Amino acid sequence: MSDWTWEYEPDAENVVGGLPSELVEQVAQMAQRLADAAGVKYIGDPPIEESGVSKVFVYTEGILMLWYQEDRRYNAVYILQAIPWPG
Repeated sequence: MSDWTWEYEPDAENVVGGLPSELVEQVAQMAQRLADAAGVKYIGDPPIEESGVSKVFVYTEGILMLWYQEDRRYNAVYILQAIPWPG
């Protein structure tokens, strides 16, 4: 476990709204694993010349695809989009 957290960006309605509850739960589990992985991946604050926010990544597990960013300054993973594939 790490001190990294995760959240929906901009909010849950825009990211997982309309998905069945079992898929919403899977998204939450995937997001927590991504946050735990980021906690291992990054040690310390980013250099002052870096923003600390990553590019957009895509993670796929089972039928779900997540688009997310990692923010090293706030130790947070932002889940930007979640869709089942094939949609």
